[in-house]
Amino acid sequence: MKQRSWPRLFLFTLLLAGGGGGWFVYRRAQPARVTAKTSLDPQQILQRNCLKCHGEKKQEGGLRLDTVKFMLAGGDTGPAIVLGEPEHSLVMQKLRHKDRDERMPPKGTMEKHDILALERWIQAGAPLSNEKEAPQEIIGNAWTDERNPIRKIFSGKRLDLWSMQPIADPPPPAVKNQSWVRNPIDAFVLQRIEAAQLQPAPEAEPATLIRRLYFDLTGLPPSPEAVAAFVADKSPEAYDRLVTQLMNSPAYGEHWASLWLDLVRYSDSNGFDYDEFRPTAYRYRDYVIKSFNQDKPFNQFLQEQLAGDELVATYPRTEAEQDCLTATGFLRVGPYDNSAIKFGEQDRCRAQVMNDLVETTGSALLGLPLSCCRCHHHKTDPISQEDYYRLRAIFEPTEPNDQLFLDLEPQQKLIAHEIDDLQAAQAVINAINEPVTERAQNRKIKALDPSDQTFLRDYLKKRTPEGKGRYKNLLARIKPNAAEILDAQTPKEKANYDKALAHFNDLKNDHKQPEHGFLVTDQAHPPLTHLLYQGDYTKPREIIKPGTFSMLDPNPLPPAKTVRKSSTGRRTAFVNWLCGESNPLTSRVIVNRLWQAHFGEAIQSSTNDFGFGGTKPTNPLLLDWLASKFRKLGGSFKAMNRLIVESATYRQALHPDSAAHRDLWLGKMPQRLKAESLRDSMLQVSGLLKPRQGGPPLWPTLPPEVLGTNPGILVENDEKTRGWYPSPEAEVNSARSIYLVNKRSLRNPMLETFDQPESNLSCGRRQVSTVAPQALTLLNSEFAMLTADAFATRVANEVGPTQESQVHRIFLLALQRTPAPDELRASLDFLKTHPLLDLCRSVLNLNEFCYID
Repeated sequence: MKQRSWPRLFLFTLLLAGGGGGWFVYRRAQPARVTAKTSLDPQQILQRNCLKCHGEKKQEGGLRLDTVKFMLAGGDTGPAIVLGEPEHSLVMQKLRHKDRDERMPPKGTMEKHDILALERWIQAGAPLSNEKEAPQEIIGNAWTDERNPIRKIFSGKRLDLWSMQPIADPPPPAVKNQSWVRNPIDAFVLQRIEAAQLQPAPEAEPATLIRRLYFDLTGLPPSPEAVAAFVADKSPEAYDRLVTQLMNSPAYGEHWASLWLDLVRYSDSNGFDYDEFRPTAYRYRDYVIKSFNQDKPFNQFLQEQLAGDELVATYPRTEAEQDCLTATGFLRVGPYDNSAIKFGEQDRCRAQVMNDLVETTGSALLGLPLSCCRCHHHKTDPISQEDYYRLRAIFEPTEPNDQLFLDLEPQQKLIAHEIDDLQAAQAVINAINEPVTERAQNRKIKALDPSDQTFLRDYLKKRTPEGKGRYKNLLARIKPNAAEILDAQTPKEKANYDKALAHFNDLKNDHKQPEHGFLVTDQAHPPLTHLLYQGDYTKPREIIKPGTFSMLDPNPLPPAKTVRKSSTGRRTAFVNWLCGESNPLTSRVIVNRLWQAHFGEAIQSSTNDFGFGGTKPTNPLLLDWLASKFRKLGGSFKAMNRLIVESATYRQALHPDSAAHRDLWLGKMPQRLKAESLRDSMLQVSGLLKPRQGGPPLWPTLPPEVLGTNPGILVENDEKTRGWYPSPEAEVNSARSIYLVNKRSLRNPMLETFDQPESNLSCGRRQVSTVAPQALTLLNSEFAMLTADAFATRVANEVGPTQESQVHRIFLLALQRTPAPDELRASLDFLKTHPLLDLCRSVLNLNEFCYID
């Protein structure tokens, strides 16, 4: 069977979605025709119309137009063109001048299509295909080459920024207490502890360690049975086995994905006024979860998100290629003003999307805030405004591609075969209705006034311009509608039509719709990138080529070869640099985030700012050793997590002096559970939590007073991208929080109360607040009552009516320990006047439940 092109499948799918009993006509999309008269090359237009007077041999008015350089230099009356601004370009003003004496060329008039081509050419930055550029001079980094632009801009200063220095690979230092050292991490930490004449804390109790490991690796509490087994297992391999078990759990990816989704400002909606829902964005969320569970190497993880489409030739043939396309959702999950087109603000919206991509890449992947460089050189760091737009040029070719389907080849062939059948069935319907339609139209013609009938006959013989309007109106009047066509059928035609329509509808109902994703590819003809004066998208200046930080490499970034031939290769080249040895930032940034996730405090606390405005690392040698080790481990998150959690540093008990000497111990600090882990833990101990394999997000039921505050919720539309559509309560209250819908304008009230971040900007570190609504939420909210009731039911079912047994079970499930004697007495006294549900609710409000030691 002949392979069908995806544009054809997409067009046909849209037609099917329109419905209407099969009343449509399918046409293959054809490329626009270009007449021989039209010139697509502005150089030819200028040669034919202008260069006789403004060329190499003759320059009237001092103006030469055969190169962009001379056009920008201009003549006696100023520059001939302003890049990106045809309305302000003298050439266009002269070409469109109403006064014949002022209009150019002086003899004759330039063709309208040529004027339009020149206008578009200037808007695109005036590239000339055969204008040869001078060979690019290779310039070295700012430390070794005086020609480096950063060295010139900042007069040789700012070159000592620690994060821009090459990553060192220091050997673990010698320490006195070698018996305490479990791996090299401990040597770096212990060296500073010993230098301060202090001692590390003792190892935490097994029950504390298992709870710590469960929450840090899966975001969920351990069961009482798991705690008992671990405490009883005295073998040296018990700890390592537990780490392996937790990393192999699906809960591992669900927990660690939230770290990444915070960084990339993931949301299921656009943001802005109406905050439209994105039905397929969840595929990116599922991709991230899957990647963490598979322990995808960090370099591959970045490559798929930044340039996954460039790894796939056309459509995906394997699940790996499917993942590559899905991963490009990274480039689209930021805020997007979907209403901009209604107000003619596409350019403003496009500029916002590009700014967001550059600034998120800077903060999340490179640890440097770049937003101020949109308008000027950085105020403190060695980053120029040109660097900002060099990074933007990398992403400039990107555009959303919702026409690219995710179906694998066998499914594509099945869809193509179904389309053949649908087209054949439609052809039968059309053949039946063609004579019927003509008959119905003739009936309507006969019902017209005689003068109108005469006009129709005469007009069809001789089409006069003055009769065009009347003819158009009459055509609308004589066009039969569906009911009139059906009425004109003979009994035999009706029987045949009913049979054919039933067959078509059966095929349509069985037809599988292609899988869509939230995808990105490169434009065939990417626009040029200009430096914007003061960041104003309406004020483009010089053209900027793709590149990275000039301090490290000021030369243009050469595009890489890609599997997808239509791509520019810019993003693949960028990922190669991002993950290469010459870039010291990315590895430092990611291992610092991993450390923070485990210890509650990072080695460098301003995790999204590794510049002069951020903090300095408390243990720079350890940070560099971790970054170097991460590279040697092939970018394995699981291997790095294992290295950290198996260290003696991680296994320390909470030290009484750790807060006072935080930069020395770098040990575990008390951490309140993240909003999602807190909610998930309540579901877990109550017995409500059930495993889920990804899929579309779930919509919890929210109070009317919450829903009534947002226009994006109040104003519904037919596509169901606005409004709020609650999922079944049982399904919502059995799923982990990562699977709940994440709307920019309306977050889940419970998660928001416990500091779930907004998703408009990259969040490298969540704020931890302590406010009254948190206690009220855990005591009185509908969710708290639901989980407490289920918790009480579970306890009663598991241990029966004996109150002492119930208290023991409550403490074991929620706190992973038995109650102390005074806690047991207080609980039994409480149960004399209160139901079991209230005791469950009280325990779920304890700090011990909400915090990890």
